[in-house]
Amino acid sequence: MSQQAFTIPEFIGHFKVGRTTTYEEIASGRLATYKVGRRRYISAHAAAEWQRKLEAATSGDKLVMAMAG
Repeated sequence: MSQQAFTIPEFIGHFKVGRTTTYEEIASGRLATYKVGRRRYISAHAAAEWQRKLEAATSGDKLVMAMAG
């Protein structure tokens, strides 16, 4: 079975992003989390959705730059 949720350190290691960036994404609402007791988790679905939106935003930036250049 694939991983269902990530702890913050697992998410950072898996997606190769920094701790500060991860918490900024959470604070901005772009990365959804949930808590169980004192632990914060990021569901695999939320992580995939965050990555998809990031890729779409990056692709859009490249398209705009290509059209402008």
